[in-house]
Amino acid sequence: MHQVEKHNEYIVTFEGQTPQEAGSRYFISPDYEYAKSEAIKAAYDLRLDPDQIRIFYRIAVTLNTKWVEVDEDTNYEEVIKQIYDEFKDA
Repeated sequence: MHQVEKHNEYIVTFEGQTPQEAGSRYFISPDYEYAKSEAIKAAYDLRLDPDQIRIFYRIAVTLNTKWVEVDEDTNYEEVIKQIYDEFKDA
């Protein structure tokens, strides 16, 4: 069975920007309420308009495959195809 890890991520931006526009002026949190309260505090500290805070959400998923034996002669393209096929057939 595949081991699946899910992580909730909220990214907060300022001045009405999207994550792509924010440059280095953003932060990520695993919790919405924490993200919002910290963003409001940060906006006041940075003298930014707290009404221009935007919060975006995504889920980061990590899937662990079965172990595949390799050696110094392993063709990793074949290994990756084997692992991909494992998920495709699941």
